[in-house]
Amino acid sequence: MRVSRLGVALSLVYVLPAIACVAMAIFTGDPKSSFVILQIPIVLQLAALAALGMGSWLTSLSWTGAYLLLGLPVALMLYLCGYWLGQVFTRVLRR
Repeated sequence: MRVSRLGVALSLVYVLPAIACVAMAIFTGDPKSSFVILQIPIVLQLAALAALGMGSWLTSLSWTGAYLLLGLPVALMLYLCGYWLGQVFTRVLRR
């Protein structure tokens, strides 16, 4: 399997801002600001799990655990979507 450039690009659209948010949270002196900034990349996943009634389970997770549990699958899903779209585009262009 070769590396999908579109998949990597889609993943980077998610991963790079997430890294920037973590860096900003580290260098922010205010704990409340750090808390809010760390939520930005995973807020949609947090909201979905809270809507499913798993909000209390999320309170015991560390930020590292939350990013691994919620952010990593999103990055992988974006890569796979890009890989699939790249395959579709390749097939359409060959016709």
